[in-house]
Amino acid sequence: MYSQSLKNNEYICFQFNFLFRVLQNIQFDIITFFSFLLKNIFNNFEYFCLIFKVLKTLKLLLLILPQISGIIFDQGLCQETCQTNFVCKNQIQYTFTIAFNSPFDNVPQVFLVLDHIGVYVKTDFRMWIDNVTKQNFNLFVVCLTGHAHCVRIKWYAIDDQRFQIVNAFNTINLTQKKFQHKNKNVNTEIALISLISHNFDEINFKLQFDEITSDDVTVSLIKVPADFSKQVQVGFQIILGPKEAFQKFSSIIDSTEDYLKHIEEVQNAWFLSLFTGMGYPYTDAVRLDQQWQTAFTPCSHSHGYLSHNISTMFYSLNLIYFQVIQKSQLSSATQISIYFLDNNQVLNIVGEYNVTLAQGLEKVTIDITVVCPQGKIIESNFKKCYDCSLQQLYKSNYQCSNTLKELVFKTYYVKQTPAYSELLIKIQENFYEMKQILYNQKIEEALIFSINLQAI
Repeated sequence: MYSQSLKNNEYICFQFNFLFRVLQNIQFDIITFFSFLLKNIFNNFEYFCLIFKVLKTLKLLLLILPQISGIIFDQGLCQETCQTNFVCKNQIQYTFTIAFNSPFDNVPQVFLVLDHIGVYVKTDFRMWIDNVTKQNFNLFVVCLTGHAHCVRIKWYAIDDQRFQIVNAFNTINLTQKKFQHKNKNVNTEIALISLISHNFDEINFKLQFDEITSDDVTVSLIKVPADFSKQVQVGFQIILGPKEAFQKFSSIIDSTEDYLKHIEEVQNAWFLSLFTGMGYPYTDAVRLDQQWQTAFTPCSHSHGYLSHNISTMFYSLNLIYFQVIQKSQLSSATQISIYFLDNNQVLNIVGEYNVTLAQGLEKVTIDITVVCPQGKIIESNFKKCYDCSLQQLYKSNYQCSNTLKELVFKTYYVKQTPAYSELLIKIQENFYEMKQILYNQKIEEALIFSINLQAI
């Protein structure tokens, strides 16, 4: 009897081991899995006990797994600035630490949306953020003149490097200004401005984009009338990203209408309504909702959806032709020469370089010439492609000698998708390396090649 029970337990344990391995390695049909469990529960009490233990373990795993992997998108509402005890006045600077709903894997980019602010008198209202970490960020609010109450602020955090948030807090007397950004492959057709602070005065103005390029974005402030003499202080943020992220955006000028009408919903996206300009007279409050049936300050704003479903991916160069020529005679006057044939650019001096290949350049030819000093071995690694399943590298070793004095690596690359290619090139005394910067969900530095000279 005992041996039979033991045998049954061994069989059950075997079944569970097999099942658990299946669950670990494949995506399973959850309905089929639980149907399987229920059938066996009623037939075997020992099986039931084991199932209970496994389910407890699975519950623990479900609690732990979200903490292991951080979030990518997060949003919230700052409540602290709309409490009855909050009054912005007398140049008192308020600092609030705003916690994210869950920690991020990387420090995210954060932008704000001013949803409501109560103002009755001329007020120089300023707001900005700083000290962004994986867990939280600091929000600063101050009124240099006048006073404000119930400042309702929405915040949004993104851990995706295909987006770029450019900050322009507390900018004085802006007419036109260029702001640099990092990602050369951001969409240049559409971007967003979120006006979060300004001086409430007898002024009418709006912010607009003049130009978006692969390197910078130009913003201008238009006064109405154009020759208006009073100084304007503005704080705003620029949201850049892939084209597919910006959905159903439209701009509204000098509106007091309910902007929520006739807007079709988009799934897995944030609905954003962003101030881009202000009108005068300001009356009671500036807001982008109509919860209070009182006067609504005229404003310019844009609204639409910022999608979380981003399929745009950037890849490193694909190596489709690779040839190594071994020479017994020297032809190069320098230890190394990296020659970009398409750009007619040569790098041959110790240092670190940034080379950008144009978006329209689909095929790239690079010749690398390396002097092979006697008594050394050259180790070379050339990556074939970004996502090769097997054998990603051409790996070779060459022993320098009287008959091998120089190596020429002839390479020919193509791009998987049309995009700017940002290359980082490092030339040291005995080490040469080229990497490509990729702005995907995370910033990556993908290896293109590395060449190492070592003593025998």
